Amino acid sequence: MADDVLLSIAVVGLVFLAVVASGLLAVYSFGRIDHPLSESYGVLMAVDSLWAAGYFLMLIAGGTVLADVGLFIKALFSALAAFAWFRFVSEYTGDSEWVPGWLWWVGGVESVLFAVLVAFNPGGLIISGVDVGQFGVVTAAVEAAGLGSFIQLLLGGGLVAVSLVLLGRFFIQTQGIYRYQAMIIFAIGGIVLVSATLFITDYRPHPLVDPTPILFNIQALGVGWALYRYDFLRLAPVIVTRFFREMSDPVLLLDGDRVVADYNAAAAELLGEVRTQESITEIGNEAFSDTLERAVTGPVTGVEYTAAADGGPERTYDIEVTQVADQFDITRGYVVVLRDITDRKQRERQLEEQNERLEEFADIVSHDLRNPLSTAKGWLKVADDAITGENMDLDDAHEGLDRVADAHDRMDELIEVLLTMARQGQTVDDPEPVALEQIATDAWAVAETGEMELVVETDRTVAADPARLRQAFENLFRNANDHSEASTVTVTATPDGFAIEDDGVGIDPDDREALFEFGYSSDDEGTGIGLAVVKRIVEAHGWQITAGESDAGGARFQITGVGESLRR
Repeated sequence: MADDVLLSIAVVGLVFLAVVASGLLAVYSFGRIDHPLSESYGVLMAVDSLWAAGYFLMLIAGGTVLADVGLFIKALFSALAAFAWFRFVSEYTGDSEWVPGWLWWVGGVESVLFAVLVAFNPGGLIISGVDVGQFGVVTAAVEAAGLGSFIQLLLGGGLVAVSLVLLGRFFIQTQGIYRYQAMIIFAIGGIVLVSATLFITDYRPHPLVDPTPILFNIQALGVGWALYRYDFLRLAPVIVTRFFREMSDPVLLLDGDRVVADYNAAAAELLGEVRTQESITEIGNEAFSDTLERAVTGPVTGVEYTAAADGGPERTYDIEVTQVADQFDITRGYVVVLRDITDRKQRERQLEEQNERLEEFADIVSHDLRNPLSTAKGWLKVADDAITGENMDLDDAHEGLDRVADAHDRMDELIEVLLTMARQGQTVDDPEPVALEQIATDAWAVAETGEMELVVETDRTVAADPARLRQAFENLFRNANDHSEASTVTVTATPDGFAIEDDGVGIDPDDREALFEFGYSSDDEGTGIGLAVVKRIVEAHGWQITAGESDAGGARFQITGVGESLRR
C-alpha cells in the first residue's frame, strides 16, 4: 500500500511536471525565438503539454466528468502528437519540401475524428472500456485499448518511425553539434514510440498508469537541454543540409568561445584535419590557426590565407568573419567564410603590370620620342635656312634632311617598341604544348647569330604561347651575338624550367639587377629593349627570369616557375 502511495505521488508529480515543462517550452518557442523551426517546435510542445494535461485529469478525477473530459483531450492530442512530431522532424532535417501541406489538415481532421470516436466509443470499437480504481492517494481512470486504438497506434507509430529514419539519415550526413541534437531527438522519439506500444499491449508499471505522457516529460527536458547545451533552434539544420554543406567556399561555424562547432566539406578539403569542439588555437593546421585567430580576435580586415587543397595549385583566400548575436546583442558565435580571391589577386597583379607599362610608355613619349622630335625640328630649320638663306647651301640642306629622316626612323622604331611592349606584356591565357628544341631551332634560324653555334640539350615540352616564346628566344640569341662575343649558345633544362647560356664574356654582376629594365643597355649603341621584352614575355607566362653566370664564364638566363606546365 505504501508503495502505491509513493508511486502515485511520483506519477502525478511527473505528469504535472510534463504539463508545465512542455507548456513553458511552447510559450518560450512562440514568444522568444525568431527561427524557422520555432513554430513547429512550439506546436509540438503545446500538443505534448495538452496530452499530459488530459492524462492528469484522468489521474486525479477518475469516475467523474473531469476524467471523461480528460479522456477526450488525451485522445485528441495523442493523435495530434504523431503529426506534430513528424512535422517538426521533417522541418528539422530539411525534408519538409517533399511533405504535402494538406497532410497537416488531414492529421487535424483525423485526430478530431479519433477523439470523438473515443468519447462515444460505438460498440466498444475504439476502446474496450475505462478502468477506474484507487491508485495510492488518487482515484485514477485509464482506458483499455480496443481495435480502433491499435489502428491509431499503427498510424502514429508509422509517422514516428518515418521520422526516426529521417533523423538517422540526418545523423549520418551531418557532423558537429547537429549530430548531438539529432541523437537526442532520435532517442526521445524512440522512447515515446516504445512506451506507447507497451501501454497499448498492456505492459505497464501499474494497471492504472500510462507511462507515455510521463515520458513526454523526458522529451520536454531532453529537448530543453539540447536547446541550451547545443544552441538548439539558434542554428538551423535545414540551412546546414541545403546551403552550408553545399557551399563551394570553405566555411567554419564557431561558438561564442571561438570553438569549432561545425565545418563543411570544402573546409575539410582545404584545411585537412579539423575537429569539432576544439578551439581555433588548437587546429592542427598551425598556419591557418594563427591566421584565423588574427581574423576573429583582431580589428584587422582583409586577412588572407594561401594554401593548396589536396595537392593542387596554391589558392589565395580572403577570410570573412561575421559575428552572430542574439536579441540582446551578445555574441553567440562566428561564421567564417574563406572566399577564393586567387583570380582577383591575379587581376590586381595584371593591373599593376599594366600601370607599370603605362608609366614606361609615358617615359618613352615624354623623353625618348621627344628627343628625336626635337632633333628633327632642329635639322629641319637647318635645311630651311640653307635653302632660303642669302647663300643657298645644298649640302647643308641635304644633311639636314638626312638627319630629319634619321630622327623619323628613330621615332618609328620607338613606336614599334611601344606596340611590342603592349603585346608581349599581356597574360598568356591559352597556352599549348611547345617543344623547347623546336622553338630554339626556329628562333635561331631568324635571329642574327653570326658565327655562333646552337646546342640544345633538352627534349622538354612546356605549356606556352609559341610565337611569344620564340620571340623571347630570338631576343636572347641576338643579345648573345651583340654583347657576349660567344661561340656557343646552349639551351638546357633545369628542375623548375630551362636556361639559355653562352660561353662569352659574361655579364658584370653590377649590371644584372638593371639588365631587364626598359631602356637599359651596357652598349652605347643598344636600345635597351630586347631583354625588357624578354622579361615581359616570361612574366606573361607566369614565370620568372634571372641573369647569372654560366659554367663557362658567360651569360646565363634562367627561367623558373614553369612548374606544372612542364611536360616530359
